[in-house]
Amino acid sequence: MTRKSIRGLGLLSSIVILSGCGSMGHASQSKHGSSAKKVSSSRKSAKTKGTTKKGTTGSKTGSSSSKKLMTLGFWSHHKSLPVTALSLSGHSLTAISPFWYSMTASGTLVSKVNMPLLTEAHKLHLAITPLVNDATGKQAFLTSTATQTRAVQSIDHMIATMHFQGVNIDFEPAHTHLKSQLTAFMVKLRDQLPRTDSITIDVIPHSGGAYDYAKLAPEVNQFCLMTYDEHSDGTPPGPVAALNWVTSIASRLKRIVPSSKIDLGVALYGYYWASGSTHAVTVPYDAITPALKSKGTWNSRYQEMTARVGSDIYWWENRKGIAQKIALAKKDHLGGIAMWQVGFANKAIYSELLKNIGTQP
Repeated sequence: MTRKSIRGLGLLSSIVILSGCGSMGHASQSKHGSSAKKVSSSRKSAKTKGTTKKGTTGSKTGSSSSKKLMTLGFWSHHKSLPVTALSLSGHSLTAISPFWYSMTASGTLVSKVNMPLLTEAHKLHLAITPLVNDATGKQAFLTSTATQTRAVQSIDHMIATMHFQGVNIDFEPAHTHLKSQLTAFMVKLRDQLPRTDSITIDVIPHSGGAYDYAKLAPEVNQFCLMTYDEHSDGTPPGPVAALNWVTSIASRLKRIVPSSKIDLGVALYGYYWASGSTHAVTVPYDAITPALKSKGTWNSRYQEMTARVGSDIYWWENRKGIAQKIALAKKDHLGGIAMWQVGFANKAIYSELLKNIGTQP
């Protein structure tokens, strides 16, 4: 992750440019491999119990009868905040998915666990379901039975040895020609892991049919629907997640999988574009200054904040927009929300969560 100085009237002191996970900013990992080993028999015996650990997304968590929305927070390396900033979350988060692992072409894991963050998450009694992405973007490990099996065993070993509550699968970009292989991998992963281990998968809207939702639904606890980056790097300026766009995407997925298995993606950031450019620069929520806010206006059509500063154009999600997404998740009886990323949050965000997460109507 790199940092640059923001241009434009000194409104922002810094920005964070991120890459990966679509364009929502999952950063790359380091090169420390993790080999697959056999897990203990005591953990294997948990497969038949079907119980749910506190804070995990087990077989019953997130059902339509659940009183509260699940609140998953992604965390990527964020230089401007210490890991102790996670303590600001209070009791607003259910689980955290830190960006710690990448899968190699051979099916082994590259690990970059942040031990201070791990300690902080334990202090807050958060369920930890680390994110596993693809190190190459080609998902080469899906192309053979042997590497699929090795990849599954690597994840199993990682969860068992680190005592995590599950895993978040983030294989991007989504490849339509690997649709059946991805499904086969997820079936193997579900069969390998105890039912007490939560499996979530990040899915990209308008993937071109890369996901076999009907077959994936029985294998995963939650689909993290990436309802952000409607506009981002490579597009003209526009809203990050217009409410009508988010509503439409969520409604479409609800026709295929149970509502309770959908976690609605919520952006904790915005972008700015220089005049005439399609290059977007990430603006974390905690880097939006009062000066920028004073320049902003609420766009009633897209339900998002926007501003023009000189020749630069800004769009960002604010507390009002976040509250609207939470209200949508509650109205549609979704399982929860998934926020990219809580490293961008501040007390105002957590206050909004505590205010709006509650009993579904």
